[in-house]
Amino acid sequence: MTDVSPAKLHPSCVSDLNQPVFDQEWQRRAFGLAVALSEFGHYPWADFQQELINAIGTWEEAPTDARGRWEYYEHWVTALGAVVREHGMLEDSYINPEDRDPHP
Repeated sequence: MTDVSPAKLHPSCVSDLNQPVFDQEWQRRAFGLAVALSEFGHYPWADFQQELINAIGTWEEAPTDARGRWEYYEHWVTALGAVVREHGMLEDSYINPEDRDPHP
């Protein structure tokens, strides 16, 4: 496990006053991005929460041998991608560059 210190939250953020602890830097960034996009009005926090519930539910419903190891922030990133697409913040081709047409 990488030693990553707890995140410093903006004073306006009251979502987790215990300051979450992350195992990896990408987890901290995913957390911060999801919170910031919501706080700046790009989507309601409830939309992200529902997508997170959906992502975890999909994992739980998958056959045990197909779902892999439990990784909470993997579900967080899945939920973030879904809410970003749902609210039209990025074009799909930007999110999935491998799907871009090389000759537009």
